[in-house]
Amino acid sequence: MKEFQTALQSFSFEAAAGRAIRHLCDLGLSAEEIEKRLDFPVPLNRIEREMHAYLEEKAAAECGETERYTYVREYGKYGKTYMRRVPVKNEQ
Repeated sequence: MKEFQTALQSFSFEAAAGRAIRHLCDLGLSAEEIEKRLDFPVPLNRIEREMHAYLEEKAAAECGETERYTYVREYGKYGKTYMRRVPVKNEQ
């Protein structure tokens, strides 16, 4: 039930504010300015998180890091678990 609630919150946030925040971020507005422009209440820390994630994704796309990754579980010398990121090869 918790997964459904989280998915519903993410969907409703995206529909209500996600695109608006990204568009205003592209125009160069700060988080405080975006908060003032929105017609509905969105917490400032949520706006900042959305902007940060968007800018990281945008920078990765501009650098050419559009590869997909998977995580592989590895075990250390004494059995400690590590997760290593491995790029997924496109088989085209």
